[in-house]
Amino acid sequence: MGTDAPTWLEQYADGTNHERSPVSALPSNVEAEAMLLGAMLMGDAGALIERCVDRLKSGAFFFPLHGRIFEAILREHALGRNVTSVTIKGYFENDPDIKGLGGLGYLARLTADPMALISARDNCDLVAELARRRKIMIAMRDAYERCIDPTVEVTEIVSDVDAAIDEQQTAGIVESDADEVMTAALAELDAEHVGVSNHRIEVLDDLLGALEPKSLTYLAARPGMGKTAVATNYAIGAARAGHGVCFVSLEMSREQLAGRMIADVGFENADRRVAYSAIQKRTLNSWERERVNDIARWIGKLPLSVVDAGSLTVGRLDRIVRSQKRRMAAKGNKLELVVVDYLGLLNPDQASRSRYEDIGKVSRRLKAIAKDHEVALLCLAQLSRAVEQRPDKRPILSDLRDSGDIEQDADAVLFLLREEYYLNQCEPQHDMEKREEWQAKLDRCRGAIEFILAKRRNGTTGTAKGRFYGPYQAVR
Repeated sequence: MGTDAPTWLEQYADGTNHERSPVSALPSNVEAEAMLLGAMLMGDAGALIERCVDRLKSGAFFFPLHGRIFEAILREHALGRNVTSVTIKGYFENDPDIKGLGGLGYLARLTADPMALISARDNCDLVAELARRRKIMIAMRDAYERCIDPTVEVTEIVSDVDAAIDEQQTAGIVESDADEVMTAALAELDAEHVGVSNHRIEVLDDLLGALEPKSLTYLAARPGMGKTAVATNYAIGAARAGHGVCFVSLEMSREQLAGRMIADVGFENADRRVAYSAIQKRTLNSWERERVNDIARWIGKLPLSVVDAGSLTVGRLDRIVRSQKRRMAAKGNKLELVVVDYLGLLNPDQASRSRYEDIGKVSRRLKAIAKDHEVALLCLAQLSRAVEQRPDKRPILSDLRDSGDIEQDADAVLFLLREEYYLNQCEPQHDMEKREEWQAKLDRCRGAIEFILAKRRNGTTGTAKGRFYGPYQAVR
């Protein structure tokens, strides 16, 4: 912490003048801890805080006070606040450790070193590395003490040491014997059924069922079929039912997305509908503007967040989901559904030799994100032009663009088809008989949208028909 570093740091680091001297022999670097916390408290450090969340827990800090400061930073950040030494003071007014360091002024002193920001990433890695080393050393020290006891089996001691060393490599892996598997399965049968439903597009709920935690569903179609309209409808319906929803928009701005949501919600009142075009073109009259204001306030109270990003790596998406889970939890909500619009704008953390491999990497990681965060993930995807070469324009699984891994990783694949869209592109101009036939066909399918469930890992496939109200971006 530079020249302002308090002398206790050196004393704590070398083990002198500290009542827990046996523990202080463990590897630690309290100066690195202090500099890292200082960087996190300098304001506008959201990216650094997110990185630290991925790598650290409060127990990784050797000095207990530092662990508590870390927890306070995370709590404030989860509430969406700018974190500084001033904003977290309230957490430490009666903290005995901070009183021994001169009081609350210690929080300000943490931010005094200008080098803290420059070395923050390295310090984060160092704190995490030393925490892992301490854990292994403690396990080995315990093993050493147990070796002296002749009543303890050597195999038991070796097993405990191996478990401590392998813990980082086996994170996320659950090993169970047959009895444990069956017990968990029976408990699942007795548990209340969980999952996210839309409650607005009833035929879709009947066809698709609830989107369960840890599931990955692809909503795929050619451009113009209404993918985003269905996704926003689904998000609003799920949020209104109390499910926490995060909508990650890589194609549209948050303002465009909000306009679509407002038009969709306004559609529910037949006497006070506001067309999306009026919102988009800013041509609202006085009552329409009042109506839009009312709807916007209602949507603003839903457990719904929007992430507006031009492009993302899938690793960054992982961190966003983790952050949104914490923010919703801080407000008393639970994140249950993540919508990503759309797959083609997501990039792998490291590019491969081909787009095919890139999409495969992204798809596998999306499934992992759903499992790791126990959310249902609904990802929009484009279909290849092969669809439009068929007379009936009906999509099939092989139309999933760029990678067969999409079909493999998905728990469900849902296609959209609007025959009206294709008919409007082939209006006969000079043959009256064909034009009459075309008009009759257009009238029959006007406003119709077909949901085609082409894959469902835990159920049957099938189709259902709903209604698409284009001027209001509403699907029912």
